[in-house]
Amino acid sequence: MAVIVLTGMPATGKSTICKALAEHFGFPVVEKDAIKEKLFDTLGFTCYAEKRALDHAANAVVIHAVEQILKADGSVIVDNNFDSESGKRFKEMLERYEPKCACIFLHGDLDVLHRRYTLRDNAHARHLGHVLQEHYPPLPGESLYYTMTRDEFFEKFMKRGMDSFECPGKRLEIDTTDFEKVLPEQIVARVEMMLED
Repeated sequence: MAVIVLTGMPATGKSTICKALAEHFGFPVVEKDAIKEKLFDTLGFTCYAEKRALDHAANAVVIHAVEQILKADGSVIVDNNFDSESGKRFKEMLERYEPKCACIFLHGDLDVLHRRYTLRDNAHARHLGHVLQEHYPPLPGESLYYTMTRDEFFEKFMKRGMDSFECPGKRLEIDTTDFEKVLPEQIVARVEMMLED
């Protein structure tokens, strides 16, 4: 029974590394963003407060899904940038089941991450529910571009504690400021060692 947690700031490359880990270990993946996208398409939102409520709901689903896997003595990869509140609940759940844990914490230069984040959003490289802030689905003829300022980026992510999540087990910190220097196969090998110890 093992849990591999990919966490950290947005635009650090969690999805790329998650794919390499899933291919190597064969564990199911519980990904908050994928859950949020289903909620966006099913429920939508009409203001930022509703969008945040869907984020809280997605975190609750992540924790519930991982707990069900652990109850069945299964292993799982979790891709989620936990905030302070959801991180605390997730940590408490892990402490009840005591699986082997490996936490990969991705971080980088804030200006680089902000630039990468806004470029990704405005290239429409992901679901529009993540990009739009006040309502989804978009209105006919509405601009699909939203450029989050550096201060907004800091407010939405760092001040919610996404840069300080911790969980039981071993921790690997990776600076992804220059993502070309990040080698997924080396991370896979390190995680394998973390789980074997």
